[in-house]
Amino acid sequence: MTTTNEPLVTAASVDEVIRAIESVDLESDWEEVAPRLRLALPRRRALPVDVEDLPQRRFEPGIDTVLGLDIGPAMLFVTHEQVDGWGVTAGEAFDRALANAHSKMAERKQFALVHERIADVPTLAFQSRQGWASTLLLLPDQLTRVFGERSGLILAPMRDLVICLPLDVERELARWLLDEFAAVDMNALDLPPLALVDGQLTHDTGLARAVEPATRVN
Repeated sequence: MTTTNEPLVTAASVDEVIRAIESVDLESDWEEVAPRLRLALPRRRALPVDVEDLPQRRFEPGIDTVLGLDIGPAMLFVTHEQVDGWGVTAGEAFDRALANAHSKMAERKQFALVHERIADVPTLAFQSRQGWASTLLLLPDQLTRVFGERSGLILAPMRDLVICLPLDVERELARWLLDEFAAVDMNALDLPPLALVDGQLTHDTGLARAVEPATRVN
């Protein structure tokens, strides 16, 4: 399902994020936190904790993830110490986060896609409104459910935003878009454009140096 009546991207306010963080109970047990575990993708801004303190798992095509605790408009990163405190292994925690992702996606019977033209290039965008859209890059079969069987250049500039551009789009535009979203999102992701072809997601090697187009994202 597609629509042109939605903004390309929506985001929580700073007040919403602060209230969510202040309401978190860090002493919660495994049964309570397990449904809220998420796979967190690399971001541009430095993590608030040393990455060596965080369990990690790599997904194809070479995307390193850590564990996050979903608190609504924000995500808290999970350390080895927290996992140990829950009485589970890091592997078990990642398996649960992955199962949670599959469960969230399975709940959707339709996916509302936003159509937009940026620099006269047809663009499709998806937000889950639940913070998991970027996780689609780890599950190409689910990404195909969202965007259909089309091939395209896939961008995930934000935690809850995935964009599909035509595969033959100028790579300068793709880089510019990533930089534009990073400028307005302090938690912008650090992922390269990926090529979606025949249901397979691979690194795109055609990205050129950025040249800012005249048209800007509103």
